[in-house]
Amino acid sequence: MTPETWFWIGAVGMTLGTMLPVRDAVRNPARRRFDAVLVGVTGVAAVAYALMALGVGALPMDGFTVQLARYADWLVTTPLLVLYLAMLSRPGRRTYVGLVVADVVVITAGVGAALTPAPEKWAFYAVGCLAYVALLYGLLRTLPAALGEDADPRVDATFTTLRNLTVVLWTLYPVVWLLAPTGLGVLRPEMEAIVVVYLDFISKVGFVAFAVLGADAIDRVVGTTERGATDSLAVDDD
Repeated sequence: MTPETWFWIGAVGMTLGTMLPVRDAVRNPARRRFDAVLVGVTGVAAVAYALMALGVGALPMDGFTVQLARYADWLVTTPLLVLYLAMLSRPGRRTYVGLVVADVVVITAGVGAALTPAPEKWAFYAVGCLAYVALLYGLLRTLPAALGEDADPRVDATFTTLRNLTVVLWTLYPVVWLLAPTGLGVLRPEMEAIVVVYLDFISKVGFVAFAVLGADAIDRVVGTTERGATDSLAVDDD
């Protein structure tokens, strides 16, 4: 099977995954803000995979092809995944902005490394790895601290499941990039396509599925926010 075939499989899988939050949003209007983020994750990925299957954004390099649509997908969807985790843990705005900046540096460094010949490409790769360490710190330490030890157990369980899924799978991407034709060339283009489609599917559709299944945690987050707003109004009235 050619990489293009796997790209079509990815497009179909992401499209089917988008149906989960769409259905949840229709059934539960109070969750629409959260579901909209999930729709953005798999919806953008579905479009990106369709573009890759059609050859749009494919940039031939020396011995391999850089899929610009894939990096554009990651520049949009990975901040949305971070946003969803932030909506559960509710850190300060600066924390979220810092995480997004680290995330964007990781992706742009990956683009730079893919488009730059050796040995300069390894400098970009090193920058991306350092930025990813900063991103990991935020996901593993900063966001859980914002959630707090007295968080609702269901919210904490949902956040932890989604965060762990994200951290484990995202950590595999730099390894695949290193082994792919963009790096050391151990993986053939067909194998790279299979592995990346699989990782994308689990990290996005898997995330969305777990989020929808744990949507009762969203109800508790929304309820807490509404109670906080009501209490604030009551204080103002007094």
